Amino acid sequence: MTLALSSRLDTGAAGPLRQSLKKLVEERAPLAIDGSAVEQIGQACLQVLYAARATAAEQGLSYQLANPSEPLVEAASLAALAVFDPA
Repeated sequence: MTLALSSRLDTGAAGPLRQSLKKLVEERAPLAIDGSAVEQIGQACLQVLYAARATAAEQGLSYQLANPSEPLVEAASLAALAVFDPA
């Protein structure tokens, strides 16, 4: 199952995003994330994605953030957070 990111990922979206990713980790499911709809993303959600990437690596789970939108790529680059490739 692919988790499609919302278009607006502000601070208020960080908690629900964390819970969704945590559930996938607890189920030992691959972390397959679609970033194509993201129009705006804040630091908190970038940190959640970064932590999910690290957790997946630690637990031997697959992690992929596919189809990142330009705003997502730019925000991750500005924040210097590697959220796309597996750790």
